[in-house]
Amino acid sequence: MTSERLILRDIVKTFEMPTIDMNSTIKNAIERMIELNNYSLLVPRKNKNDAYGIVTKKDIISKVLAEGKNPSKVKVKDIMSKPLVILTNLSLDIRWVAKAMANSQVSTIAVFDRGDFYGYVTEACVLDGVYNAMRRAKLEQGVEFVSC
Repeated sequence: MTSERLILRDIVKTFEMPTIDMNSTIKNAIERMIELNNYSLLVPRKNKNDAYGIVTKKDIISKVLAEGKNPSKVKVKDIMSKPLVILTNLSLDIRWVAKAMANSQVSTIAVFDRGDFYGYVTEACVLDGVYNAMRRAKLEQGVEFVSC
């Protein structure tokens, strides 16, 4: 791809992931996702010994809408993924990030640094990272990228 190695730190979104309470309805989750234009919501832990959870648009579509369930009656805790798939090595090669997503069958992975939430990475982050690396490589070779 490029002479420069693409790593997790290069592609992680380093801002806070929006949260939702596990007892909220899926209707509330959908409203929050649309309002924030973010299709993954972190479900906080009950205490320090509990695991984080996550609810994504994929969960809502496959576990609620596709099954004909009423979003106003289903709770986040009933469909969320828990424990949350996490990565903790910011120097991890992007290949291993992609493998972690594929093996876990998830589209969003939380990133922790020294035990604290650092950000998250999505399938779109991986593709954007690869695309930007390809653009940089082309520019380094003197080939112009035309963009709209």
